[in-house]
Amino acid sequence: MNHVHFERLIYWLGSTDVKGFSLKLVEVEAGKNVTELVVRVLSVAPPRIITTRGGRKTQLTEVLVADEPGATVILSLWGFGEGSGLSAGKVIKITDGWAKEWRGKVQLSLGRSGHYEEIPDDDSIAPITKLVSTKEDMTN
Repeated sequence: MNHVHFERLIYWLGSTDVKGFSLKLVEVEAGKNVTELVVRVLSVAPPRIITTRGGRKTQLTEVLVADEPGATVILSLWGFGEGSGLSAGKVIKITDGWAKEWRGKVQLSLGRSGHYEEIPDDDSIAPITKLVSTKEDMTN
């Protein structure tokens, strides 16, 4: 096992000792924690008001994100005002997220201690034009 594979194994097992390592979307699996993920925002859907199973009203904002061409996923942001500062093109780091399957597709959400933050665009994530091949891809 080479050094890179060893670091990935340690990271996947949940160690926080591996610095500077972020998952890729293709590595995200439903039912798994997403300790750290850096992605580019492709689109932000208009927020919707949702009534929870418990009868409480909350806001859901769905954000389409990608990190490599063809690797897109919806980030579901729950709560009033969540995602209001996001727009297409921004690069964000998701910390303590959770992956689940919804209607046959993997989606991301934030855990109880999860959060996201806009980070400087250092060109490590391709621009939107390279991440989506057609406008149709942005609606999936």
